[in-house]
Amino acid sequence: MSSSASGPSPDPRTEPSSSASAGGTGPDDDAAGTGPATTGTSAGSAPGAVGGETRQGGVGPGADQGTAGSEATQGTTAATGTPGAEAADEPPTPQLTTKQASRINAPVRGMVISMIVLLLLLLPFIWLQPKPDAHPYRAQVDVAQEATFAKDQAPFTPAAPALGDGWSANYATWNEKSQDGVPLWSVGYLSPDYHLVEMVQTAESNPTWLAQRTELIPVTGEKKIGDVTWQLHHRDATGKQEEFTAWVATLKDSTVLLSGKAPDADFQHVAEVLSGS
Repeated sequence: MSSSASGPSPDPRTEPSSSASAGGTGPDDDAAGTGPATTGTSAGSAPGAVGGETRQGGVGPGADQGTAGSEATQGTTAATGTPGAEAADEPPTPQLTTKQASRINAPVRGMVISMIVLLLLLLPFIWLQPKPDAHPYRAQVDVAQEATFAKDQAPFTPAAPALGDGWSANYATWNEKSQDGVPLWSVGYLSPDYHLVEMVQTAESNPTWLAQRTELIPVTGEKKIGDVTWQLHHRDATGKQEEFTAWVATLKDSTVLLSGKAPDADFQHVAEVLSGS
């Protein structure tokens, strides 16, 4: 009895502290203490975590706000896209200064000014040019007089038909040595409508000469005027050849050939006068 009474009695206030210290350093208490904290942190860091679980795990209310803010930022970026990427796709707009723009427009202005100056220089020359005559020149050749001169050299009687008012002769020549090798009496008659009918007369006609004068056109018809029969050679205008007409007849002592691009009425008129002479 006396031995238990004399020993020191334990202080009841110190036992819980010892137990807490002993419990905090024990292996079981470490596992028990750290386990809930880790679980709470994982639950709080996961998306969509509940606020109560975050506070139980030891993470404060700032974690919920940070997570919600990051989710809102991601949604806004996904909806609007990245402004920097869109700007990089658009080509830059060139900007010209006033001096650069004036240098670019300078050649155009110079060309326009040069054209205006050139036109101003040419206009006086254009105004001073004489106006062309509406009718070509008519040479008034006296065919009867020239035929009288040629009669002394020609072996036939040169024809000098009087075609009437409005008709004129541009030339009347005697060629004793022509390019065809045949002596020719040639007269160029101009009709009132300025159509040329050439009359060629010779006493030494031959097939080669006729073929050359009719441009190798075969006989396309005949026309009898009085006692004279005229052979007609006609070719219409084509892409490479012009219209051509020739009338050939034999008079008393020679062969007469009419050729040109005149209407048939003009050929008819000249042939009638020659046939009656």
